[in-house]
Amino acid sequence: MNLKKWVVSGVIAFILYMLFLRLTDAGFIANFIAYISLFVIAGQGWNLLGGYIGEISFGHAVFFGIGAYTVGLPVGYKLDINLLLLVLLGALMAGIFALIISYPLLRVQGFPFLVGTYGLGVVIRSIVVVTPALFATRGIFISTYSKNFTYPLIIGFAIAVVIFVQWLVNQDLGLRFKAVRDVPTAARMIGINIYKTKASAFVIGAMLTGLAGGLFALYGGFVNPSACFGDNTSIFILLGPYIGGIGSVLGALFGSTIVIILQEVARSVITVNGGHYLMVGALLVVVMMLSKEGIYPGIVKLVKKIKNAYQKRQGE
Repeated sequence: MNLKKWVVSGVIAFILYMLFLRLTDAGFIANFIAYISLFVIAGQGWNLLGGYIGEISFGHAVFFGIGAYTVGLPVGYKLDINLLLLVLLGALMAGIFALIISYPLLRVQGFPFLVGTYGLGVVIRSIVVVTPALFATRGIFISTYSKNFTYPLIIGFAIAVVIFVQWLVNQDLGLRFKAVRDVPTAARMIGINIYKTKASAFVIGAMLTGLAGGLFALYGGFVNPSACFGDNTSIFILLGPYIGGIGSVLGALFGSTIVIILQEVARSVITVNGGHYLMVGALLVVVMMLSKEGIYPGIVKLVKKIKNAYQKRQGE
């Protein structure tokens, strides 16, 4: 699908959502679609690093939380700053923070990188939890926009992010991402700067995740450390692309949607605290057993196999 088709599909999707929003008066399903879209945005941000560079991060809640608190803190201190401006500033702050920490983190790879990102998440969350100046004990309530504005805003950003990532990964920079992931030695030999390429994916991905965090603050009208910086947030940001198909824009999109839907269904079915993780974990195990690439690439392969078998039969 070329970029023009992606844009047209995005416009159609947005129009359909607006019609649905009006018909249902911003009801539960419209609300839930907006919630899913937050993790679609964050999942695309994670996928730039985890899918297209191949470095698995277990700490993207840090960037999500930075985005959310960039919106929340000025409100908590009663500063009169436009909320949309704060959302964009949150994405920028997440990117700046990612750039600062990229030098030590990206000098390692594989399991040490995963442990490093997890440790970073633990440290940042611990700092936020014990800092009264960050309203750690009571959180921050945000007088946000109406649902009829906030939900379309989130959907619009989600569509724009998906189109942007699809465009990016087909540019020279995106091709360098894949080269560093697949053939790092050859990439270095032809003059690709490994660190700068990884840092680019890290920073851009962090900005997208920070954007999701800022929109989350508008969506919920409340931020606190556990919701924004918790391990749960990192897990569900990561699981979407992993289950859907890392290194694939549509895979990350479908995976994030499936994971959040399954999470909510599991919460209503399994009443034990934290029991919904059982169903999500079971899905991950099944996907890894049947299609290590993820659900979307697995479906694409299956469709191609069926199509080839049909064409072969027709030719006989």
